[in-house]
Amino acid sequence: MRVSGALRFGAFVACGLGLAACDPATMQAMSAGGGSPSRAKVTVAGRPVVIAAPPGFCVDAPSTTLTSAGAFVLMSDCALLGQKAGRGAPVGAALTASVSSGGLGGEGDDEASTLDDLQDFLDTADGRAMLGRSGRGDRVRVLSKQLRGDVLYVLVEDRGQQPIAGIDPRFWRAFLEVNGRMTVLSVIGFEGTGPGLQEGLNELAAAAAAIRAANPA
Repeated sequence: MRVSGALRFGAFVACGLGLAACDPATMQAMSAGGGSPSRAKVTVAGRPVVIAAPPGFCVDAPSTTLTSAGAFVLMSDCALLGQKAGRGAPVGAALTASVSSGGLGGEGDDEASTLDDLQDFLDTADGRAMLGRSGRGDRVRVLSKQLRGDVLYVLVEDRGQQPIAGIDPRFWRAFLEVNGRMTVLSVIGFEGTGPGLQEGLNELAAAAAAIRAANPA
């Protein structure tokens, strides 16, 4: 993986979490019938990517943003967004999806590196800074990495300053490539009310499966 491309994507992830620094742009949301959409379709660097919410979650359409660096999509409990669902999302939990303008290899349409290369990069100081939410690689630990097929799941602990008060410092991220665009999924939970680590991983895996199904190869 090109380090410059990875750092650039890490900066975009931070932008997506903060939202205030990102300017909204054109996006297309596809609704499952009234209320909040169950999926969002964004075009990033000329390639469409559909972000599909897992059961219990719906896309928060007003929060979806598209910039020159990529796209950001927030998914929350359907009930909180005014839409019924088969089962509720975990209390105090939300999911995010950040889509980069490049593949695993970095910017543009260059041939992507492997998830094994990405795992190695995440063990570096720059990689840990990208994984965390505080931007402080020295405050970030990688607690677990699980490669399941073409999705890499990483359990992160970030003891630096968080962008949202009360957010759980331990969280999962998932890395996968969708239509040539690197996509990072994350679980946002709040201390004391968010899902447990296993439940968070299960929700992230469900989101990855929903996105895979919505973007046939």
